[in-house]
Amino acid sequence: MKSIEKLLPKIDPFRNKRVKNFLVKFLRQFFKNQTFVRIDKSEKTNIDFGEIKKILIVRQHNQLGDMLCAVPLFRALRQKFPNAKITLVTSPVNYEVVKDNPFIDEILNFDKVKFLKSPSSFFKFIKGIKAGFDIAIVPVTVSISTTSNLIAYISKARIRIGPASLNGKENPTAFLFNYQVELDWRNEERKHQTKRNLDIVRPFGIDTEDLSYVIPYFDEDREFAINFLSGAKDFNVFIGYHPGAGKVKNRWDAGNFAEVAIKLAEKFNALTLITAGPMDDEPVERMRKQIDGKIEYLILRNEKISRIVSVIESIDLFITNDTGIMHVAGATKTPVISLFGPTNPYQWSPLNENKFFIWSETGDINDIKVDGVYELAVKILSQKAGRD
Repeated sequence: MKSIEKLLPKIDPFRNKRVKNFLVKFLRQFFKNQTFVRIDKSEKTNIDFGEIKKILIVRQHNQLGDMLCAVPLFRALRQKFPNAKITLVTSPVNYEVVKDNPFIDEILNFDKVKFLKSPSSFFKFIKGIKAGFDIAIVPVTVSISTTSNLIAYISKARIRIGPASLNGKENPTAFLFNYQVELDWRNEERKHQTKRNLDIVRPFGIDTEDLSYVIPYFDEDREFAINFLSGAKDFNVFIGYHPGAGKVKNRWDAGNFAEVAIKLAEKFNALTLITAGPMDDEPVERMRKQIDGKIEYLILRNEKISRIVSVIESIDLFITNDTGIMHVAGATKTPVISLFGPTNPYQWSPLNENKFFIWSETGDINDIKVDGVYELAVKILSQKAGRD
């Protein structure tokens, strides 16, 4: 598996800029006479798409947060076309977080490693995207993907909606779409990513006011959460922490998490819960060493998303770095404090009720003070206790 993953960048034509530019230039020759509609995201059009039975959404990037920020787009499409079959192209990394999404009927995994191991799986994928779709949509907020654009075109959907440009930069493969949307948020720095995802379809009268995330969980997950927390009956409050993050610049120091956890445990007779993914061993271990023997704690490590959601739903507060698990926690009703350094929280912080963020004034996440996090947590927990 690892040898295939190392081979992939060498044979993927879109990883090589020179090869990519050649292929784009070659393809462009076949689209010289194509008619298309180009429209700004803020404009409105009265185009009648006719009867829509099947919709394809191509969102095959690996980032968990990006996928969850697209959930309102899925909702808007379901509300606009309640009887249509909606298919989502995703990467294996994000499969679990969308497999039970109530707005999606079918998932197609774009798994490059599996395609190399088994060419028949690639042809099966191609067959899946050429299943007679009426609309193919490629939502874009951070970067333009030539691969996603090609998948939409290969689908042969009669309506292909994608980016004409992104923040002033032309999409070199815009010609693959017959409905091209200009996406520019340079004067809207605080526009949230959920709203940006919707901008690709808003000109066509597709929208929603509900910007919340959805990650379903089931009886098995509830039972897991109950059993996981069952030994903590002597505590008044459960508080969760996620000290890890894939990007080092997004990690608040693990020692700071430990300090906050100790202070809150002492004030509220709280059990500490630490969540950890595959890349979080170092910060989790540092936090664990600093709280070990001082307060009681549990570690929820490498569990499936639906179980993590159920556990976080069962606690009183969750404090997290700016990372994928922050968005997962954002799908729950539990109060969440998100810590931000270089990333703009107005774009990325969870929008559901009882969601809070602290943003470093300098852009360095470690300039966030322990006292600031502690005081906000005390305020949230005290208010929650008053309501209960």
